Amino acid sequence: MEKERIKDAVLGSLKLSMSGHHEEALRLMDDVIAEAIKDGEDSWVFILIDHAAILNQSGFRDHSLSKRYYEEYLTHSSENPRALYRLADLAMKDGQTEIAKQYAERCHQAILRSDDDKIKRELLALVLERWPDRS
Repeated sequence: MEKERIKDAVLGSLKLSMSGHHEEALRLMDDVIAEAIKDGEDSWVFILIDHAAILNQSGFRDHSLSKRYYEEYLTHSSENPRALYRLADLAMKDGQTEIAKQYAERCHQAILRSDDDKIKRELLALVLERWPDRS
């Protein structure tokens, strides 16, 4: 998948969303996400899913679709700390405290296993601040 295709899809989806065409913007993102998955572009998949989830929340305030995006990402990277954090955050916003704690605990464990010190510092601070009693 070419970077230009990704850039065009992200910019195009922003334009569509800003002009009130939220469903069309999300369809565009769904297409490019499917293409990135098919092409094995794992490094882009999370970025695209994150963008689509944020577009969804800004256009519809519907967390169920955003959850679907992050859950879909977990099928490709089951212990991605960023996706787990986003799911914990969405569950908390929906008042699903126990589910949020479960995702936060998985996120915490994934962060501890991560080799990326930047992710460890930033996400660990967020998780511990928001869910100090993960268990």
